Amino acid sequence: MTDELKDIVYADLFRYTGNTRRYKNIYACYLEERMSSPEFSYISTMRRTRYYFDQIAKHDGFIKKLYKLKFRFMNFRLDRLSRKYHFQIPYDTDIGKGFYLAHFGRVIIHPKSVIGHNVNVSTGVVIGTQFRGKRKGSPHIGNYVWIGANAIIVGNINIGNNVLIAPGAYVNFDVPDGSIVIGNPGLIRRSPGATLNYINNTILFDEYNVRSDGVRQW
Repeated sequence: MTDELKDIVYADLFRYTGNTRRYKNIYACYLEERMSSPEFSYISTMRRTRYYFDQIAKHDGFIKKLYKLKFRFMNFRLDRLSRKYHFQIPYDTDIGKGFYLAHFGRVIIHPKSVIGHNVNVSTGVVIGTQFRGKRKGSPHIGNYVWIGANAIIVGNINIGNNVLIAPGAYVNFDVPDGSIVIGNPGLIRRSPGATLNYINNTILFDEYNVRSDGVRQW
C-alpha cells in the first residue's frame, strides 16, 4: 500500500485494535484483523477500491490502465463482500478516517452522504437520501458521532460533532453539536458529553499519519 492509502486504512484499523497491538508489526495486525473481522474487512476493501478509483484520473498510459485493473478487481471483491455481509456502503461515499462498523449486520449508506471522522455505525442503520420536500438531499454527519442500531437518518440535514443517535431513532432534522437524539420521531437532548465512553480508540485526524519508514505513535 502507498503512504496515502496506509494513512486512512491504518486509521480505521486503530479504531478496531487500539493500543493493544501498538508495538506489533502493523501489517501483520492489519492482515489478522481482516481475517477475523468482517466489518473491518469490508471497510479496508472499500478504502482500497476508492483509492484506486481516484488514482485513475491522476495518471496516463500504462499506470492508468494498471489502476483501472486494480479498481475493477477491488470493486468486484467489494461487491462480493457486500452480498455476503449485507453492508451496502458504496466505495464513492465520502467517509472520514476512523470509520467503525460496530456490529455484523445490514447497514445501508447512500453514496451522496458525507460522514466525518471517528464515526461509529451499528447494525440496521440507514443513512439515506430524501427525494422530496424542503430536506431533499443527503445527510452530512460530523465528527465523533455514535449511531445506534436501526437508527434512520435521512434528508439534507447536518448532524453536528459529538452527537449520539440512540437505537431506533428517526432523524430528518439538523442536530447541533453535543446532543443526544432519541425516539421516533426524534427528540433532541443537549448533552456536552454525549459520546463519552461510546467512541473508543479515536483518531486525532489532524495529527495522525503513517509513513512507509515506520508508524508514528498513535
